[in-house]
Amino acid sequence: MNPIVSAIISSIIDSILESAMTPAPMAPPSAPPGVVRPALQNGPLAVMSPPSNGYAQFGSETLRLSASLQIRDTQNRIVMPMAMQGSVPVLYKLDEYGTVQRVWVLTQEEAEVADQLIKQKKSAPQK
Repeated sequence: MNPIVSAIISSIIDSILESAMTPAPMAPPSAPPGVVRPALQNGPLAVMSPPSNGYAQFGSETLRLSASLQIRDTQNRIVMPMAMQGSVPVLYKLDEYGTVQRVWVLTQEEAEVADQLIKQKKSAPQK
């Protein structure tokens, strides 16, 4: 047998065996049921439409986006504003100028839990 053909076949077999022994990539970790990311325990809670020209619709309000805007997805990764495709439930934070500085995209479960936490804080007696 030709040594070049033998080397090619050996290389192919080695790569197949190596890929079979490599574990499959795992899905990103998700929070346990009923757990909200710590940053999300303060409101306001709204449904955000995709940003356009430096503004975004948060519920019934149109708010200006900060130059230092950070949008975090459901896995807490930073995403670019133009990556937003549809309306999503979010919690957001305004800066001192009234522009949106931080946005956290919520899963449906997080939105429900965050809504309950916000309602509890509003109804709790002030000290």
